[in-house]
Amino acid sequence: YGELAEQGFITEDIKETLMTQINGAYQSEQYAREAAYSNASLAAMQLMIAAKAMGYDTCAKGGFSKEAFIKEFNVSGRYEPVMLISVGKAAKEAHKSNRFDIEEVSDFL
Repeated sequence: YGELAEQGFITEDIKETLMTQINGAYQSEQYAREAAYSNASLAAMQLMIAAKAMGYDTCAKGGFSKEAFIKEFNVSGRYEPVMLISVGKAAKEAHKSNRFDIEEVSDFL
């Protein structure tokens, strides 16, 4: 938020309020973990949508050995592996799904 304040997009008071709130929230290990999963999931969703728009297929994988992944790729303890996403071209068309139509589970007002 420092750059936003420096550029005049927010005031110093707003910057300080936001920083206090954020720093306070991340004192909770549970909140930090939940936020990491939520943010990673949103980023993964956007990556998958962008890949599809570029003609690629994706598959999110949550069932993997985090320990093996961390060891194999020498991942810093600063990071928490959330999911793997494969990106590529499908060898054949995907099988049909029996998921509900979006109109059955959502309302768009």
